[in-house]
Amino acid sequence: MSQAESRSLYEVSREESRTILRLQGDWGQAARPPASRDVAARLGDTGAVVIDGQGLSTGHPRVAAFVHGLGLRLDDADRAVEHRALPSDVAALMALSSAAPPRGAPARPPGLLARLGLRLNRRLVTARDTANLVGHALATTPALVSGRAQTRWRDFIELVRETGAASLPVVTVVNLLIGAVLGFIGAVQLQTFGAGMYLADLVGIASAREMAAIMTAFIMAGRIGATFAAHLATMESNEEIDALRMIGVSPFEFLALPRLAALTLMMPLLFLYGATLAIIGGMVVANIVLGTPPAAFAERLQDAMGLTEFVIGFVKSIAFGVLIALTSCYIGLNAGRNAAEVGRAATRTVVVCIIGIISIDAVAALCTNALGI
Repeated sequence: MSQAESRSLYEVSREESRTILRLQGDWGQAARPPASRDVAARLGDTGAVVIDGQGLSTGHPRVAAFVHGLGLRLDDADRAVEHRALPSDVAALMALSSAAPPRGAPARPPGLLARLGLRLNRRLVTARDTANLVGHALATTPALVSGRAQTRWRDFIELVRETGAASLPVVTVVNLLIGAVLGFIGAVQLQTFGAGMYLADLVGIASAREMAAIMTAFIMAGRIGATFAAHLATMESNEEIDALRMIGVSPFEFLALPRLAALTLMMPLLFLYGATLAIIGGMVVANIVLGTPPAAFAERLQDAMGLTEFVIGFVKSIAFGVLIALTSCYIGLNAGRNAAEVGRAATRTVVVCIIGIISIDAVAALCTNALGI
């Protein structure tokens, strides 16, 4: 297209202190539309510019690209631009282009105090949401017990199976081996001092008070906590949780509350099962390494241990179950809405649960020591 043919698609005129640019013709049929650089040179150096699209035959995207490019050049020259009678298609594309952030110097990064303030604010928001979640759990538990909660019992039974029976194989292997390791280390050390008979004390007390509860909690954090968080994060990404809110169903009661109840119910039972297996593992090692008969081991165990050891582990296992359930549900329900957030939610749940389990166990150890238990 020649320069004359290109100029046939627009016309420049002056009205008082303004320059009028009238666009005309069919820009879609043009072999090459006018360049914004050439048109800007014809508009002069001063005064406002009015871009009039009344003479256009069609609202072709070329017009929007031209108007946008010309507007950027006029903005750089500090000249006001007014759009008049542009086709609706062109106006819509211009609205999209105006949504982009303005050009300019990059924003300065926040200072140290600003970053500390933002981090503190995030921590306060997290603490507030966590307290709200715990309070919601306490408030809705009576409704669950009485059957008035928005929870399907079929889902609850399936969650009990998943957290309980389906977890037995890994709980069995881990606790049996932990008991065997405790028995072997204790046998080697105690045999040096001729105190092999006290191996039952070591294995029994360590398993019931600490190791069975902690190892079972670690297993459930990695297996169940990560699963809960990933499942809820996937639902959040697919906007299924928003759909529940739209139909008047509480996401906490429908999704989080049955998970909390199932894990809290199963954790102490798994602890008792794991503690028994750990003691059996230590008994087998005592028989192999020290030649202690199982009957003698059990008799010594009965003299060394009381119900208190199991009660301490039982209470801690309940606390671990509540921690894992609330943490996984909180992280899952507050995950971002993309596929990457699903993996991050699962990983973050495991990390937070492990730290929480160790912290709760340390606090429990200090309390029991202070109480002389």
